[in-house]
Amino acid sequence: MNDNNKSADNSRDNELSALWQAQPVSNVDVDEVKKTFKSQTRKQRLYIMVDCLSLIPMAWMFIDYWNEFPPLVRILNIGLIVFILPLLGYQLWLRRVAAFGSNAQTSNHVQQLKKQFKNNARIAFINKHSAWLAVLIVIAFNTIFTLAKAAEEREYGVVLLVTAVTAGIMAVWYVWAHRRQKQFEKKLTALNDMSDGD
Repeated sequence: MNDNNKSADNSRDNELSALWQAQPVSNVDVDEVKKTFKSQTRKQRLYIMVDCLSLIPMAWMFIDYWNEFPPLVRILNIGLIVFILPLLGYQLWLRRVAAFGSNAQTSNHVQQLKKQFKNNARIAFINKHSAWLAVLIVIAFNTIFTLAKAAEEREYGVVLLVTAVTAGIMAVWYVWAHRRQKQFEKKLTALNDMSDGD
């Protein structure tokens, strides 16, 4: 009787083992990973250049118009610089994985791609929240600048127009950044699932 039970158990084990081994396994497409990694490298280098060049107009405005700014606007500008420079440094640090990463081995490609997808999701998160923060900064800047001018020089229409245009652009920016964040989180999850199956 024991032999019959053992034989039935072995038969079930063999069936389960055969069923388990017949399950489809999603392998990591090495060529696709390399292609994606190279694409990320090019994009991240371009983004680094754009991020750095974006400081030029701000620096030019501060230098060229500094004497025209009221004291409160100057303080706001200095606070903005103190806030933006570390944030820019953090974003450049997050972009470094893809922009300057090694591509020697396939395993490195997968790991670096995972890191970069994670970093891209963080960058998108920062960009998303910088959208509403930018609107607050523009409102504060316009309010302080307008109220600091003489009463006859106040141009409320221009201030409202600039604020409305900024809010519209930043609303689109927020939605775009939110979608990018979700897209990179989804790519990271998919890559984790594929590489964990290997």
